[in-house]
Amino acid sequence: MISVFILLAGKSSRFGGAIPKQFLKIKNKYIFEYSLETFDSIKNVNEISLVVDGEHFAFLTKFISQKTYNHNINIILGGNTRQESVYNSLKTLQNSTISSKIVLFHDACRPLIRKREINELIESLKDNDAASIAIPLIDSLCKAENSYIKEPIKRENLYQLQTPQGFKFDIIYKAHLEAAQSKDFSFTDDTSILASKGIKIKLIKGSVYNFKITTKDDLVLFENIVGDFDFD
Repeated sequence: MISVFILLAGKSSRFGGAIPKQFLKIKNKYIFEYSLETFDSIKNVNEISLVVDGEHFAFLTKFISQKTYNHNINIILGGNTRQESVYNSLKTLQNSTISSKIVLFHDACRPLIRKREINELIESLKDNDAASIAIPLIDSLCKAENSYIKEPIKRENLYQLQTPQGFKFDIIYKAHLEAAQSKDFSFTDDTSILASKGIKIKLIKGSVYNFKITTKDDLVLFENIVGDFDFD
C-alpha cells in the first residue's frame, strides 16, 4: 500500500502576504491542486492525505468535499513545524487496519512534479528503505561572512534535495517517534532524520522545474511555466 501526504501547513513566512502561497490561485487553480491532481492520476497510489494548519482545515475539508477525485482524499491537522506535521501524518497510519508499506511526502509548494518522477521514486523503494528526488548542484558555491566570500566550496557530489521523498513506513515512523521522544526537533526534512541514523537514502533524478515556490519571483516563474507544462 502506498500512502501520499501533501504538506500544506506552512505559514509562508519568507514569502510574506496574508495568504500562505499554497492557497494562492494561479490560472483558476490553487497551487496545492497542481501536485494533488498529479498524484491523484497515479494508479499505484492507494490514498492521499492533505496535511493542513488549523486555520485552513475547515476550508480545505469543504473544498475537497465538493470535488471528484480518483482516490480518497483525507484531511489531517498538521503541526507547528514540518517535522511535527510529518509525525502527525505517520501517527494516522499507526493503527491502520492495512499497514502502509510505503509513504511519500511532498511539499504543496512544489506544484510542477511530474508523474514519471513520482513513479521512479516509487519503483526505487522496492530495493531501498528511503529515497528522495534530487538534482545535482550546477552553480559555483561559496561560504560567506559579512556579505563577502570567505572560501569556495566544491560542488562535486553535492545535490539539492526536493520532494517527494519516500520511505518504508516502519523505518520512518520509528525515526520520527524516537525524535519526538527525545524532543529533537532540529530536522528540516525526513531524509536528514534517517541519515543521522546511518540509513542509506537513494537519490532519484529530478528536474529544475520541481522548484519550491518560496519567493514572489518563484511565483512569477511558475505562472509563466505552468500553462505549457507537461505533467507526465
